[in-house]
Amino acid sequence: MPPTANPFALPIRVILWTTCLLAALAGCGGGSNTSLLPVDPLKVDTSYGVEGTAKMRLPAPSAAALQPDGKLLLAGSRQTGSLPAGNYGGAPAQEVYVRRLTTNGALDPSFGNNGEVKFNVKGSDSLGDIKLQKNGRIVVAVLAGEPCVVTILSISAPCVTASGTSAVRSSNLVALTPDGVLDKTFGQNGVAETGASQNPQRLSLAVKSDQSLLLLRSTGIARFQIYGRSLDRFSANGTPEASPPQPTSPEACEASGESLLVQNNGRIVSAGGQGYVTYAEPAAHPGVCVATHDLQSGLQTSGAWTRFGGNYTFLGLIPTTDDGFSAVGTSCALKNCQLGVARYGLDGAILTSYGQQGIARMSIPENTYLASALSLPDHSLMVLASKLVYDADFSNPRVGGVWMRMGPNGEPITEFGTQGILSTALSTIAPIQFLPDAQGRWLVVNVDRDPAATNTDNDTVLIQRVVGHSKP
Repeated sequence: MPPTANPFALPIRVILWTTCLLAALAGCGGGSNTSLLPVDPLKVDTSYGVEGTAKMRLPAPSAAALQPDGKLLLAGSRQTGSLPAGNYGGAPAQEVYVRRLTTNGALDPSFGNNGEVKFNVKGSDSLGDIKLQKNGRIVVAVLAGEPCVVTILSISAPCVTASGTSAVRSSNLVALTPDGVLDKTFGQNGVAETGASQNPQRLSLAVKSDQSLLLLRSTGIARFQIYGRSLDRFSANGTPEASPPQPTSPEACEASGESLLVQNNGRIVSAGGQGYVTYAEPAAHPGVCVATHDLQSGLQTSGAWTRFGGNYTFLGLIPTTDDGFSAVGTSCALKNCQLGVARYGLDGAILTSYGQQGIARMSIPENTYLASALSLPDHSLMVLASKLVYDADFSNPRVGGVWMRMGPNGEPITEFGTQGILSTALSTIAPIQFLPDAQGRWLVVNVDRDPAATNTDNDTVLIQRVVGHSKP
């Protein structure tokens, strides 16, 4: 049977088309409801990059951010060493990179060294998230650890460094100036540190209105079905704020910390689920637990589970234009999967008028993996995913892009693609993320990777700018 994990998956978090391919898609149902999107959203802007595409050899980025001036930041990790032979796992040497592109898709020579900054915190470091402060400072969340190797076949075996000690791990914030130089006014010489996240693929960073920082990490050990989350607080300049006493009773959400959101009214919301568990009876899956946090201490003040009726894989919290938010993910029963979206209001209460009692569902192709989502100005939701397709013997994996569009009440926008779903041609190019610029155009980030590849050394990143929800 096909693998349960996405071989195109990135270390934490869109398909390249030619202009001809996009035109073909639009001609076979790719247009949108003119009352919602007045133009074809996937029309390529050929003034970007080279004939509409910026292309570079680069390990697939784990996160991206768009500056107010339209420059694109791509951040990820690059392996710089390998594990010794005869190991049972470990953490090879790895550095973090941040690359910046100009508004026309070229490397920005004014940033770092010819457009790129690379650095280490402990030597085996992974990119978790990236955010911008109003002063232009770039803050990068890093899952940091010492390079190490596991030499014993045991679930409890330590990961040992070259010096023979157990590897030390931490979660860190690293600050860069707008020019791509380590900002030594932040934290301790540019770096702030807190406890390690037990989820090796997720850190979520948020910037409050006063420019102070919040970092969400997981504190449980998911493989042992122990779940928890911690919200660390830092000043705008990276000074850790004192942690309050931990509660003696269980917190409202005993679940991993995977996504963090600060609403315009200042409410702090986190969400996450229980990974490493697939229920034989899918309806028993608890779904996603959404919690609110005290503004001063960061501790959970309330929380509740939202069930989706199937084994739920959570993508993240997506802010809506009315200052509410949506929880977006996939919900799988025994034979099929659906896009599952729960909608919450300004006060964090689920909006029962949305979909069916607050949850909207849309059938999706088999082996679909969500990549990115965006609430549009008309309150509709656009979701981008990759779809894996195999031959009859489950060999020869190929990938295609899947765009899904739900209306303001959770209904499929039937004029978009086929019943709200638009699929692209199959290839080796997989979606990562799409981001809106100030004009409403979308920057679509893609990675071209051999599905059988064991590392990211030969990745090619491709970026296109499409019309999106901009006005003609």
